[in-house]
Amino acid sequence: MLFYAQEYECKRMNTKFFIWRRVDHVLILSDGVANTIYILTAFGPGYQTISSFAIIYFPLSVYYIRTCTRWWWIFLFYIMNSIGFMLAYMNTLNLDNELGGYRGITFGIGLIVSLIILIPYIFDKIAQSKFSSDGWARIMIFPCVWTGIWTIFLFSWPLGDWGNYAFVLLNYEEITQLASFAGLGGINFILSWSGSIGSDIITYHVTKNQNSSAATSSTGSIVIDDPTSIEDNSTDTVLRMSPSRPQRKSLTLPTFINSLSIYFFVLFLVITYGSIRLNTNFVPFYQKSIKDAFPQELVNFGCVLGNSNTQIDDYISYVNLTEKLAISGNKIILWSEAIAGILNEQDLNSLFGSIKNISVTYNVYVGFTYVDVTSFKAIYNKQVVINNKGNNKLQTFQSEDFGIIGSAICFDFDFPKLIGQASSKKVNLMLDSSPVGMLHARMNTLRSIENGFTTFRCNSDGISGIWNQYGQPLHYIPTANTSTTSFQVPINMR
Repeated sequence: MLFYAQEYECKRMNTKFFIWRRVDHVLILSDGVANTIYILTAFGPGYQTISSFAIIYFPLSVYYIRTCTRWWWIFLFYIMNSIGFMLAYMNTLNLDNELGGYRGITFGIGLIVSLIILIPYIFDKIAQSKFSSDGWARIMIFPCVWTGIWTIFLFSWPLGDWGNYAFVLLNYEEITQLASFAGLGGINFILSWSGSIGSDIITYHVTKNQNSSAATSSTGSIVIDDPTSIEDNSTDTVLRMSPSRPQRKSLTLPTFINSLSIYFFVLFLVITYGSIRLNTNFVPFYQKSIKDAFPQELVNFGCVLGNSNTQIDDYISYVNLTEKLAISGNKIILWSEAIAGILNEQDLNSLFGSIKNISVTYNVYVGFTYVDVTSFKAIYNKQVVINNKGNNKLQTFQSEDFGIIGSAICFDFDFPKLIGQASSKKVNLMLDSSPVGMLHARMNTLRSIENGFTTFRCNSDGISGIWNQYGQPLHYIPTANTSTTSFQVPINMR
């Protein structure tokens, strides 16, 4: 008895030592994955997106949450995501030397966003124990909940689509065409679906050998603490009666039909749809002459850009710049956001009268912006579009040359529900006045894809240009050190 007791004790000690080594290894691995997730978040969504980082983020983050066994590992994931979010969006608003307070604001926003996106991860972790390992529900819980959360977030979040992970795929034009009928939700689903698929690949292929060796000691014997190695004698298998009813025949799918192959097939369909859409619409299809595709003449567009060195109430200088662009042959002229300040009714009437006179005299469309402080009770950031007849037209109007024209200011484009009205109104050209930098210009291209309009954007401290209804840039340039710019592009009618 003493021999067996000593042998048993020896096994117990070996087992404890093995388990301690394994936990220590998992701690190091978890810390490494958490730090990696922090880096992937900083360069995933946000100001400087590296698409491959964002794509890797999902499989690693899902795998991390699925395998973590301590609540503080999830808390570490939450903090790392929040810090990464702050770094991702830190200079989005071009604040330069005024970043001191903005860092805290972006970190606070990151805390909220990271808390919200924990929900699909928690649901996915619960699903791993509630559903069978070969069930489809276990795979689809994460993308479905992720897409649902972000859709709710999109229509209830005060910042609109800021922070949305779908924008990480802006570099993939074929995939972003999915937004033409599925919106940001469709892109989010494709992106997050890769997380559960990639996590399974890591679990069953990358770390398969480690998992299989975890159940054995260094000598190859079964670990005594492993409950799966103990024979279950709770049921007498000899006296077990055979079932009275024959078992139902289940449908067995071929081995090549699995979650990975189905994901790649769906991704193939998405890319094919996007390629067909891009190569049969704007680009002439199959040896069609470019002259036949674009019979109309190029249109001159002009931007009047705000200057921080100009007094805010000096609207006369911007009116003069507008007239110069009209004389040079620009058909549509747009001001960047909030470049003139109006302090009284006399200046307001003078501004309107001057723009109307330019519009009628030179047969141009003018979209001008100003900050209205005439009431001294509230400050209003306004945009007005005057057609070549001199009439005030707000939101949308029918033009003779460009179909229906709509207009919105910078932040309005972050709300799909608001800009989505342009689709029902058949808007062909949308005017976008903005002061915000490069990222926002790229984000707004999704609104063009979703609603089928061409976007004309003038930005006083970022990117100005024209993007067609497929989100493709027809012309764009940085406009940070100039007062005006103009360019020629073709405009397709809807």
